[in-house]
Amino acid sequence: MTNAQSWLLLEYRDDLPEKLYRLGENPDPYRLFDGTELAPCVDQSPLLVSVAENPSLMADFLAQPHDWAGLQIDSAQPLSNVLQHLRHILFIGFDGSRKGVLRYSNPRTASYFFPALEGGDLALWLGPIRRLSWYGATWRESADQQALWYSQENPHADQWRAIAGRKSFVLDEGQAQALQRQQTEKFLFHWWQQQSSLSFAEASSYLEEGMTSGFLSADSLSTYLAIRSDHRGATPPPRLPQGSDEVRLNHLKTSLERSATDKESHA
Repeated sequence: MTNAQSWLLLEYRDDLPEKLYRLGENPDPYRLFDGTELAPCVDQSPLLVSVAENPSLMADFLAQPHDWAGLQIDSAQPLSNVLQHLRHILFIGFDGSRKGVLRYSNPRTASYFFPALEGGDLALWLGPIRRLSWYGATWRESADQQALWYSQENPHADQWRAIAGRKSFVLDEGQAQALQRQQTEKFLFHWWQQQSSLSFAEASSYLEEGMTSGFLSADSLSTYLAIRSDHRGATPPPRLPQGSDEVRLNHLKTSLERSATDKESHA
């Protein structure tokens, strides 16, 4: 079996070029957006750098993972195949006819998306990549102050062959849900950071309640979370009335205040 080569695919940051040329022996990076629909944004493209030619860079990536945002890519296939595949999976289809860009090189996105892949889907998305590794965390893991090394293995990488004219990959339900969970937990994390005594697990249960009750906008969900957090010992009503979000949220607040009063009077 051919030995794998390794690359770092690094997310663009303003200080990235300076770090590459300060720490790398021979950075000579490849810009991921070159030759794609994102070419107009090439100045902010993720950069692909050879590990073999930049051992000092790789050593810092492993020793100081908090200082880097990116992926380690191991593959026995030619660089041209790896680059072709990395550029191909940038563009995705979802919700029928909608199209988008998958920021998989961001460790946060990678921490949600790649673990959601199973079996044949994993081989399909990783393509010529034998192993994909990164240091990152979901928003929930960040709330617990946990970050870890993730790794995904693809035993079919060496048999992968490039196919000309391949269509964009389409997200299945599980993959779309994983990315939606990323956005939901991001919203919750930023709200939760402003709280003093509420655990992330409690906040998550309140958010799930609110979404199940039909609150979908950020403003309505923020208000729902605040009301539930302010009345943590009260029992919420089994259902909320029909009407606008404002009417329903006022009903929730009144019901929780009444529930708290009743509990105090029977204490």
